[in-house]
Amino acid sequence: MSIEERLERIERLLVIGSKEALNTNEVALMLDVAVQTVRNLMHDKAIPYYKRGGKAFFRKSEIEAWMLTGQRIATNEEISSKASTIIAIKKMNKKQPNQIVQQ
Repeated sequence: MSIEERLERIERLLVIGSKEALNTNEVALMLDVAVQTVRNLMHDKAIPYYKRGGKAFFRKSEIEAWMLTGQRIATNEEISSKASTIIAIKKMNKKQPNQIVQQ
């Protein structure tokens, strides 16, 4: 990507930052995907959007929220903590024999 292309992208992102309603091209730029990808998401009703006069519009705040609805990736610390908890529980269960409740 040339310097001119980078500057143009930065300028467009700055404009997006000041807008509340975005068009399909701006959402594609915001998500760093192709315009066709945005259209496919619209077709699949997988992304929130509005139609007016045959044109699609997106509320920037809704797109930002939508971006964060994907699967959250756990940190290494969270994974280690969960693994330690599982191991501790399994060790406790092995030490305690199965108890049958008598009625």
